[in-house]
Amino acid sequence: MTKRVFAVAAVGLAAVLVAGGLVASNMGFKANYHLDTIGSNGSVSGAQTLALPYNQQTGINTAQDLINDINTDAGAAVVDNVSRIIRTTDLKETYSLTSGGVDFAITPGEGYIVVVTASADYIMVGSHNPALPINLDSPGTNGSNSGTQLWSMPYHFTGTTAEDLITEIESHGAPGDVARVTSLIRTSVTPQTYSLVTGGTNFALVPGEAYVIVVLNDVTGWIPAHF
Repeated sequence: MTKRVFAVAAVGLAAVLVAGGLVASNMGFKANYHLDTIGSNGSVSGAQTLALPYNQQTGINTAQDLINDINTDAGAAVVDNVSRIIRTTDLKETYSLTSGGVDFAITPGEGYIVVVTASADYIMVGSHNPALPINLDSPGTNGSNSGTQLWSMPYHFTGTTAEDLITEIESHGAPGDVARVTSLIRTSVTPQTYSLVTGGTNFALVPGEAYVIVVLNDVTGWIPAHF
């Protein structure tokens, strides 16, 4: 049966450390996240965002490692490519096992875009790092082009909507810091965007998905609230 949102199973820390070789934190988890190819569940391109745990499974350090891990779970070579959004250009940096590219490093807190040629379930194993600060760079900071970044949402983030996400970020920073947040939905080539100022679709946040955040002012040291 196709699974649209992932199912989370929390496991004891000792078991996680033995089974997955993870960095220690208060809780480990294993999550089933379904990846849709073109036409599956209305996917228009086979692309979807992916939010990895902040303490990722040992051995997943680069784009190639991530592709290999997804293909292993699928039992076949289903991944066409994986991408990240570069803050200094707002362009995607893409890696593929067949056509190459930049085998970029996997960075905790950064979201990714995965394109698959066949539907598959990806089993993510990891744990959350509650001490990892998230820094959102505004235009000009650290070379950021427009204040845009693709953020990896923790599986147990307390917010449930786009508005919750903006409110959470601005409670750490200041009102007006966030220009908008966007969901790169699978069923449309047009992203879903929400802003406290201009409105839009106050979309639901889905565990396993990553979201585009655009800030007008720097937000430093943000620790996403979680349950």
